[in-house]
Amino acid sequence: MKIAYNTYMEKQNDLLMDSSILYRSTQKYYDKMLQDLNLSYAQLPILIEIYENEGISLQKIVQVGGYDKGTVTKNVQKLNTLGYVSILTNTKDKRAKELYTTALTKKHISEIYGIRRDWWHHITQDLNAQQIEVFSKFYQTLSNHARSYADLEQTNLQFYKLKKLSLSDYDSHLSCSLYTGGCNLKCPYCHSKDLVYLKENRYPIVTEKINEYLQGHKKDLDGIYISGGEPLMHEGILSFLQYAKSLGYKIKLHTNGMFYDRLKRILNEKLVDFISLDIKNAPNAYAKTCGVEDVNLKDIEKSLALLKNSLFEYDICVTLVHEFHNEKTMDELGQWICGVDHVVLQPFVDNETTIDHSLHSPDFDQVLKYRQILEQYVKHVEIRRN
Repeated sequence: MKIAYNTYMEKQNDLLMDSSILYRSTQKYYDKMLQDLNLSYAQLPILIEIYENEGISLQKIVQVGGYDKGTVTKNVQKLNTLGYVSILTNTKDKRAKELYTTALTKKHISEIYGIRRDWWHHITQDLNAQQIEVFSKFYQTLSNHARSYADLEQTNLQFYKLKKLSLSDYDSHLSCSLYTGGCNLKCPYCHSKDLVYLKENRYPIVTEKINEYLQGHKKDLDGIYISGGEPLMHEGILSFLQYAKSLGYKIKLHTNGMFYDRLKRILNEKLVDFISLDIKNAPNAYAKTCGVEDVNLKDIEKSLALLKNSLFEYDICVTLVHEFHNEKTMDELGQWICGVDHVVLQPFVDNETTIDHSLHSPDFDQVLKYRQILEQYVKHVEIRRN
């Protein structure tokens, strides 16, 4: 059963798109079928809720339907104006309002129920009774979870990969490596497509398991390498770094530099020991290289200046791709980052989770030429093979 479920999850369509299609198609159907009654899809569930619970309060509808109060108020007022609902003052609490349906609603309620029934029959026509029952329970469960999750503040940093031991990610440190999900860029050469485009069936590692591992290996490891995705796009990065520091770990953070304010706060609070700033290319070639046409480089420039003027250890990491880099762009890049101490050049390596498999690495002689160009502007240029 577990194998069958996993296979299903791997083959499933994008749930977000499927939900959107179901919602839009349902709305289109109801709006068409209800137009002669001057009702809309948005008003229908509220009207039915009032009919089935005469005297219900506006606040109760908000709770039951997971609405915001403004939406319910607007639709109830519209139903009142149309003559479907009356609004009465509670006899015990004059501030409270009770909602009742009118004779007009009762006149058309059978027709309304019929419209709802016909749509349900249409979308479930290929399902048998048992499947419909399972689907109904499943969908109710999803709705309940969605309602509760929407009200939560997501402050915990979620990791999707844990490399328990690394001898290279944090240079001379014996470290573990943690990877966040999601990124604000779409670099075609990125080898973490599975982290940039997070699938709905891709679950983060349980926070307790991460904490348990870090606490249990304080004597074995001395460093943590954090990458992504883009870790600084997550608010929870701050509290996690504070926690990791409390355990005594040294921390290396890999970032694209586009979240300057968060980076500045992290440095001011001394929450990391080393920053690896991932610079994609020269400014004029940045948009093409990072896969985002309207990319704004201001925060990157501010992050670069912040690191150059700080006492923190850092390097600039550049992944070299034949299709994006040439001698001209490398010279422009050198001028842009002039004055930094250390640049790491990494020739592109394709793997199964690369976003664009049509890309190539420059040949090694070209890589050597790029190093020579950058050495005019940078104190130390290192070539690192993945």
